[in-house]
Amino acid sequence: MSETITSLLSLTGRVIIVTVGAVVAVTDVVLRPDEEFTHLQAEMPGRLHYYPCDVTSRQQLVHVFDQIFHTHQRVDGLITAAGICVDKPFLEHTWEDVQRQQAVNETGTFFAIQQTVRKMKEQGIKGSIVMICSQTAQHVSPGHQLTAYAGSKGFVWSLARNLAHELASAGIRVNTISPGYIATTMNLSVAARRPDLHRIFNEAPPLGRVGQPEDLKMAVLYLLSQGSSYVSGLDLVVDGGMSVTSGNFKSTL
Repeated sequence: MSETITSLLSLTGRVIIVTVGAVVAVTDVVLRPDEEFTHLQAEMPGRLHYYPCDVTSRQQLVHVFDQIFHTHQRVDGLITAAGICVDKPFLEHTWEDVQRQQAVNETGTFFAIQQTVRKMKEQGIKGSIVMICSQTAQHVSPGHQLTAYAGSKGFVWSLARNLAHELASAGIRVNTISPGYIATTMNLSVAARRPDLHRIFNEAPPLGRVGQPEDLKMAVLYLLSQGSSYVSGLDLVVDGGMSVTSGNFKSTL
């Protein structure tokens, strides 16, 4: 191989938009980033930018993406990670529960990608779209009641496959990452209300532990980089092996 693994995985000089060495533009619904993000900004001056945005608002979404494109003049990649989850029995889901999840997980994802792809095509950039999906799109999650959330992630999974086909002629790649149990703020808040989930998080995965956000880093980097230039339409599962034991959770717990 003429290129090293390091060079294939490099994002140097690229502009990446994250909806939650590259120049990275991060959007999130809160007005100001947290302390950890601010610390990272200080470590990478001029390379990490924050834009408050509610992806359920068309006006905000268009405005923020226009800001990003105006500031950086290009976009090479997008990570769609905005998502909310309601964990309750099917018959207890309210109209508002379902609509809110659809607005963030489905509509927000769809139009963030549309804004990005439009700019990529205008500039002739063969970029990469990475959509954070979930193992719940294809497998029941033990200990949870996630009918609406799982349905919204099924939308993301299917959307990615269709976009991978439609955008291939423009050289734009589209892939998903399906995490299993990851120790995110959202999952930890659910576990705080459900002590039984702590055991499930750590014992259901065959690897015997809950996933950490760091476990997703190389998966995201790979799909954004030229190291995956011939990969599109893939669902990269990062779940500690849970998908290979789906249906046998009771015997393993």
